[in-house]
Amino acid sequence: MIGAKGAAMSVYQERLLELSSIERAFDKSFFHIKLTFEQEVELLWEVDDDTAGSLKAIAAFEPNYKYRLSLQSFWDASRQQNISFLTKTYRDHSDRLPFSCSKEYVNALESIKQIQQISKIQALPFLSMNMPFNGLNQQQPEVTSRRDNHKLGWMAVAVISVMSTILLGYSGHSFTSETTSSEKTMVKVENVDKEAVVKQEETEAAPFIPREENDVVNQSAFPVIDLNEVISYSIPEGSVALTFDDGPSKYSVEIVNILKKYQIGGTFFFTGLNVKKYPESVQYAKSNGYAIGSHSMTHPNFANLPPEMQESELLQANQLIAEVIGEKIDLFRPPYGANNAATIDLMTKHQQKMVLWNKDTEDWKGRSSEEIFHYVLSSQASGSIILLHESQSVIEALPQIIEYLQGQGLQIVSLN
Repeated sequence: MIGAKGAAMSVYQERLLELSSIERAFDKSFFHIKLTFEQEVELLWEVDDDTAGSLKAIAAFEPNYKYRLSLQSFWDASRQQNISFLTKTYRDHSDRLPFSCSKEYVNALESIKQIQQISKIQALPFLSMNMPFNGLNQQQPEVTSRRDNHKLGWMAVAVISVMSTILLGYSGHSFTSETTSSEKTMVKVENVDKEAVVKQEETEAAPFIPREENDVVNQSAFPVIDLNEVISYSIPEGSVALTFDDGPSKYSVEIVNILKKYQIGGTFFFTGLNVKKYPESVQYAKSNGYAIGSHSMTHPNFANLPPEMQESELLQANQLIAEVIGEKIDLFRPPYGANNAATIDLMTKHQQKMVLWNKDTEDWKGRSSEEIFHYVLSSQASGSIILLHESQSVIEALPQIIEYLQGQGLQIVSLN
């Protein structure tokens, strides 16, 4: 049973891709990356020239900054191209920069996400373990002959060229000071405590989505309530929180636009399966300053799940959303509000806040916009967390609900 649990959990272990440099050799482009997954390993990744050029245009490789590649991408229908993200981080400041990428690059990201053991990484034809700095020149004639893996032969030659270019100073981008020491080998596979890596990410960076021209509201423009308890059903009097479950969906963008129009807060609880379908809607909500939490991966009843399955549902959805928005997810709403002691233990273990509610519009029963609005009208809204779902009826009721709450002198807040 322990083995089965470990196998299930390995699928959801977090992967981090740090970009050290972009290189070119033998008319091919390469990313020099550090992949953290069970261990930390340095690799060369052969990429297409278009993706490399797009990323090179935004990656200045400034001193002291770290650059992290997102494992998430989405199709931008308006631009007819795939988009992924580079997060640029220095201490507590981060910028999330979009770049266009090829279908080949998107497929490579998916392949990396599917790897369940770090030992299997060399099965991916576009990745190769780097050669060491020390003794590189002396070993050049032996490199290809010592390699039994024919698939990696071309990569070994590319590595030599890339490393030689770097050593001669012709590269347009240099490695960070941590990796340029001639005494430090390029082959580095060291055990890394996963929780420590995640913790470092939390303290060093709070990445955000870049603001879109004339279309993004600054996050600080909305009032925010910080949740201090592990479980919250309500918020302080004088405030009210509108929360939206089961997205993202075809309604997400319109809901965000209504909230923006009234300059109010809002909190979305997204399911992982829907995030896969509508990643651009997740990005849109976040880039406009709205709070995002997880609503599990597949929307099961947590009270009926064993602890290990609950954890899988939580972590899988959290990682998926984090890859889209570039920051850790702290808010969680269990489907149906169902939870047990194991769920609460997970909140503490993973530093999550469980957000329940004290006002249920029961819109999930297929109620009309008039019925939804009448419920809010007849309730004591001050201090409440109102449960809504993404639907056409909610879109139609939302302006009335907002105007009524504002008329009561209530602050409509985001949750944090």
